[in-house]
Amino acid sequence: MNAEKPPGSKQALVIIGMHRSGTSATTGALRCLGVDLGNRLYKGHEGINDKGYFEHSDLADANDEALSALGSSWDDILLRQENWWKREELIPFAARIRSHIRKDFANSSIWAVKDPRVCRLLPWWLEIFDSERISPRFIFVIRSPHAVFRSLERRDGFSMEKSFLLWSLHYLEAEQWSRNFPRAFVDFDRFIEHPAQELARVEETLGISFPISVENAAPCLNQFLSRDLRHHQERESPESSPVLSLTHALHQSLLGAVDSGQPDSLEMDALWNKMESIQSGFPRALVEHIRSSGSIQGNLQITMNRLMRSWSWYTGKPVRFLERLAGRNV
Repeated sequence: MNAEKPPGSKQALVIIGMHRSGTSATTGALRCLGVDLGNRLYKGHEGINDKGYFEHSDLADANDEALSALGSSWDDILLRQENWWKREELIPFAARIRSHIRKDFANSSIWAVKDPRVCRLLPWWLEIFDSERISPRFIFVIRSPHAVFRSLERRDGFSMEKSFLLWSLHYLEAEQWSRNFPRAFVDFDRFIEHPAQELARVEETLGISFPISVENAAPCLNQFLSRDLRHHQERESPESSPVLSLTHALHQSLLGAVDSGQPDSLEMDALWNKMESIQSGFPRALVEHIRSSGSIQGNLQITMNRLMRSWSWYTGKPVRFLERLAGRNV
């Protein structure tokens, strides 16, 4: 599953991590260092990502639509089918992404893309990077699967088993496909405690120079980052299952890579094989139902994306705010 490094000259940082894993805080900190994120970013939601998602809205929308074309969605717990990134249905979305990259980052010395969906779409994105002669570098943001589960449970009502499956799939797939590229692994808890130290380590590990030095960015980092960004603390669960055991082992391997530089590839391959074994035990009817539901949910997500970016949505914000003050759930 390895991809060869493209002979690119442009630098792009790819932020890797599961939803609710601290990638927004990490990417916001990169903006303090002068890394270009583009101008069309999704805004945050109160109580969820107050300071912003730092996702390029056009790129995130294209990812959502690509997933929908695959009969999938952001919370799909199934492994992808073989050579899925070669499917013709994805061609127009790849063209859109290339267009946005050329338009928004042509003059950027270093830019970043942050969208957890990229973890599940990485071989497709690697072909896009290769066609644009872009050399990607990867920043893996590692947050406890328990903390991610607590956040997803609160926001989406997910079970621990589903949250852990998603957590593992995001990191396993991204790790497999990024092996031939420069990578840095960041423990989110350590990053929140010592952001300057961790960003300096990332800079050295990836062999890059941020447009603004970590030292000069300190005031921005101190203003942006705070311990309250770590909304959910880790709490171990007495529950046990093949999925939970796999996720715990994967978490430890990735944390080890923070200090060692890279995870053990043989260990990661063994965990990948365990994931395949777990999924091979899914009943066929369940798999068919998940794929059917994923397509429906993906289309709903695309509709919501378009609605929330429409003028009617923006102009209606004051009315919705007043109605909420009046006690109406809108």
